[in-house]
Amino acid sequence: MNDDIASLQTRFTPKEGKPVKLDRQLSAARFTACGKYLLAAGHDGLVRRLDASGDELLELKPLAGHGGWVQRVVPLPTGDVACSADSWGQLRCMSFVDEAAAPRWANVAAHAGWILDLALSPNGKLIATCGVDRAVRVWSVADGSKLHEFLAPEWEALSVTFTPDDASVLAGDLSGKVRQWELASGKITREFDASVLHKRDRLQDVGGARRLLFSPDGTQLLCGGTKPKGGGFVQGSATLLVFEAVTGQLSKTIDFGGDETGYVTDLAWHPAGFLMLTTSGQPGNGKLVFRRLTDDAAFFETTKLPNCHSVALHPSLQKLAVIATNAGSSGNGRNLAKDGTYPGNYTPIHVWTLPSPEAATPM
Repeated sequence: MNDDIASLQTRFTPKEGKPVKLDRQLSAARFTACGKYLLAAGHDGLVRRLDASGDELLELKPLAGHGGWVQRVVPLPTGDVACSADSWGQLRCMSFVDEAAAPRWANVAAHAGWILDLALSPNGKLIATCGVDRAVRVWSVADGSKLHEFLAPEWEALSVTFTPDDASVLAGDLSGKVRQWELASGKITREFDASVLHKRDRLQDVGGARRLLFSPDGTQLLCGGTKPKGGGFVQGSATLLVFEAVTGQLSKTIDFGGDETGYVTDLAWHPAGFLMLTTSGQPGNGKLVFRRLTDDAAFFETTKLPNCHSVALHPSLQKLAVIATNAGSSGNGRNLAKDGTYPGNYTPIHVWTLPSPEAATPM
């Protein structure tokens, strides 16, 4: 852990490539374990597929079957299937290789309304979901059967993850409370207080525990969101809370800028030991950040990408995909097309290349 900032920048600063401009907005994206595909959750009810086997991403025929916005898509660690969830409450498991194949299974009413997050267990056998119905559910990846159900009774559940040992599921809610349920007993074994990420203002509740991720060694729980300044036109500082997993105590708070930086929207670990994250704020503010938790500052940060929503690392460690929003998308109605119409937003997928994996030894 003795690398200075200059060394980290030399070893891991990514190089931006040509973005892929899709015609709709996307919520999130993930590379498949084989590295041949990038799967993206679309606001048009489609799971977009891109060929990631070459130097550039090439769009393929999408996967249909969802009704509303696809919120999350997670490829399984083996095989050719992925799980995805949408705003109509549907959870699906389907092939990402054959777009015409019938789904392995589909539950059109997995939740009563919007599924806000899903997570795959480390062993690849379980999938967890949470949503606006305040329920947290755990399903079998093999056949889609429901195995467990828990409730976050006061608030909608925004984020979900498993413990590294597959034994417990955690969910963060709008109030900033993160609960941990043991699967075997169904009991709450720990709570994490992330209420600094919530504010009630102008009859509006904003913020919440938006993203959850354990450290690679399982000793720390990361919780991303915003420190809200106020409701209405929501502004706040993108914030990451670091909790000790065993005690539930907050050990570190990291702010990523002023009130315009908004939310931490996605989190991912690089095997070399640093965190990659995205932020999205208003109007048109976004960041891609590389940082070790032990450092006082990021060793790489760019603000060139408006409203970043997702970051995905290719299994080769040499490619990075960031889901953002098109520039000039403030939504104020001023940016009209030449024919006088108001064009909708779309999502560019920004592709970055990283140094060779030989440089990516743990620090």
